[in-house]
Amino acid sequence: LTGSNDGSVRIFDGLLEANDEISREKPSLVSTFFAAPDIVTDKRYSSGLVLDYQQFGGKLTAGGSTKYIRSWDIASEKCVNTFESKSDACLTTLTTAWDYSFDSGYSGLGPDIIVCGYGNGSLRVFDQRSTTGDVLYLSDGLSRTGLSRRRKYSEYDEHTSWIVDVSFTTYGGRNEVVSGCVAGNIKFWDLRYSSSVRTIDHKMQMTALAAHSNVPMFATGSPAQFIKIMSHDGSTQQVIRYHDRLPGQRIGPVSCLCFHPQLPFLAAGFADENVSLYAPKEFMVV
Repeated sequence: LTGSNDGSVRIFDGLLEANDEISREKPSLVSTFFAAPDIVTDKRYSSGLVLDYQQFGGKLTAGGSTKYIRSWDIASEKCVNTFESKSDACLTTLTTAWDYSFDSGYSGLGPDIIVCGYGNGSLRVFDQRSTTGDVLYLSDGLSRTGLSRRRKYSEYDEHTSWIVDVSFTTYGGRNEVVSGCVAGNIKFWDLRYSSSVRTIDHKMQMTALAAHSNVPMFATGSPAQFIKIMSHDGSTQQVIRYHDRLPGQRIGPVSCLCFHPQLPFLAAGFADENVSLYAPKEFMVV
């Protein structure tokens, strides 16, 4: 699935053969539609289109430079819910608090709980099953009617600048959310609490962040042309500054990072239009 700045998405098929090998044929376009039809692109600081795609569940969540968040059923191409993002700042990143594993299936807080980051540094938690997006959970105690609902923490304002990424990790059974902002602060969140559980200072401006869902490590990207591989305790395992396949060439300013869902492989995109894939032998895995 790909997204464009006009709010449209395109879904392709045919990337893999039946035996899971990469196809030599050109992928085919199977669907295209506007996931965020009211997106605004004329603002000075615009995030464009922001997506979270649950391929195995067939669900797409779309937001960005629009005041609405939409949930889509991919099979029917139907918008199943729309609610306001509840912030004057643009939505810059979002993640579902729910991961898929080939071995154990889904794990996490649920496929409908999403965490959104904004350009003003705030985080918001939404439940896509609610028509207003409000997060409500059953409490431990029961009322006279047998059901007692209480509002959980759904707004966090500890970051001070543009949120570059939010990721969900299930390592150690913690079910934590990792967020990072341009100023360089990386925070770990347990959504049962009103504040972050720990903070790591990247000590430099940050333009990209990715946390592995099953391995205790994350990667940060800098406009100063380097990638840091770090463990959850904040220690730096490796710093990547050059393209291995292009001897002597520095990597460009880092624009995006993404880990493989299960394996310790890292993909990185740069402002110089290069994309690099890093295997475990090229950085230390804790």
